Amino acid sequence: MNKKALHSNWLAAGALLLALPTAYFILINVLNGFGISSMYEAAEPTLDSMGIKEGLGWNINLLLLFGPILAILLTIFQVLNIELKFTKEEFLLNFSIQKKWLPMLVTAFSAGVLAFLFLYALGENCNC
Repeated sequence: MNKKALHSNWLAAGALLLALPTAYFILINVLNGFGISSMYEAAEPTLDSMGIKEGLGWNINLLLLFGPILAILLTIFQVLNIELKFTKEEFLLNFSIQKKWLPMLVTAFSAGVLAFLFLYALGENCNC
C-alpha cells in the first residue's frame, strides 16, 4: 500500500468519526420513538452535560449539525477529480470519480445522515 492511499484512508476514517455521533443520535431518537428507550436514557445524562438542550453554540449541537457536512467536504475531494480546460474554441469541464471505496462510502453515509436530518426538520416544521 502506498503512502497516498494510506493517507486517504486515515482522512476518510476521520471523516467517518465526524459523522458517527449524528448517526448515533438519530438512531437513539428513532428507537426512543418506537418505545425502545434504554439507549436514549443511557446517553441522556452525557448529552445533557454536553449542552444538547441548549441552542446552537459551542456545544454538541455543532458537531451533530456540521459533523456530516465536514465529513462530506473531507471525502468528496478524495474521489472527485475536476479537470478544466480553456481553448479558443471551447470550454471543457470534466468530472470523474475515482474508485476509492472507503471515501465513497463515507461520503454516501454522511449524505444520507444529512438527508435524514433535512427530512426530519422539514417534517417537524411543516404546517400541513
